[in-house]
Amino acid sequence: MITSKSNSGRTCLRAALNLLSKRPMTTCTIRKRLKAKGYAAEEIEAAIDRLIEWKYLDDHSFAVSLIKSKSKKQSRKKVYYDLIRAGIDQELADSLLVRYYPDQLELENCLVLAHKLLPLERQKWQRKVHKSTVLQEKEPEIIIYQKLRAKLLLKGYSLSTVHSALAQVFERENY
Repeated sequence: MITSKSNSGRTCLRAALNLLSKRPMTTCTIRKRLKAKGYAAEEIEAAIDRLIEWKYLDDHSFAVSLIKSKSKKQSRKKVYYDLIRAGIDQELADSLLVRYYPDQLELENCLVLAHKLLPLERQKWQRKVHKSTVLQEKEPEIIIYQKLRAKLLLKGYSLSTVHSALAQVFERENY
């Protein structure tokens, strides 16, 4: 006959497997979810150890997968905060970002976004100029540059990356 303690441990493991069947999760996320369901700390740790042993739970693989999927459209800083929010250790996040998200990729992402935003900012400027005589006296390219820089910085790109990207974008526009 199964004792209530071992039955409870199996229930915790079953709950953890059920959570993982829906989507991949980190060790930290599983721990929080199981704790919220009211399982004891020992049961949670035993379930997590078993899942790691079975290779159902692997923070390293989860982090690499997240970096590869998000590095195509987001800044390194945004991806870093997504990793931390998911429960990945800061040192692991830093080392994996260095390995899987090179500076060149971040610059390319920033360039793509800058090329996408430039025509939109020019259209906004044209609409504003028609409404105001004060704006007609200002230099449009400087203001558009500043607005693009602010938007790219808000997306999490570093200042040096933003300046490099905008220099390339405006250089192409002038020639």
